[in-house]
Amino acid sequence: MLQRHLQDTYEYLFDTAHRALKEGGSFAPFGAGIRKTGEQIHTNVDLPIDRSAPQDHISGLIAGFRLDEKENGLIAAGLVFDGRSGSDNAAALCFHLEVANGQAVEVIVPYARRAADEIAFDEPQLSEVQPEIFSELN
Repeated sequence: MLQRHLQDTYEYLFDTAHRALKEGGSFAPFGAGIRKTGEQIHTNVDLPIDRSAPQDHISGLIAGFRLDEKENGLIAAGLVFDGRSGSDNAAALCFHLEVANGQAVEVIVPYARRAADEIAFDEPQLSEVQPEIFSELN
């Protein structure tokens, strides 16, 4: 069941990031999660883009997920940012996804812009990573 929540979170993040790319350009990191009630949440950090780095947004998202877990209970959570793939430095959507049992994965999806509103994605690169969102719980 947890795998399904991880997949649902990934699909939501991917679809939302894809729409943002098609609308014009880059975007600030944002996240999504699934509460124990089954409610899906969308979250972002309200920081001025011109004076903050993506890592500031990511740190804020992780802190927000930890607070949401304490207040509401989360089953899965993840975030996405517009970054670069490590292998060839190509533009890529970079995901960090976790489920409450401590399983965490990183998904890197390289892409190329074919036209203003056309994005071509390469195969996702998946690797297990250390949990950061639910790490204090396990």
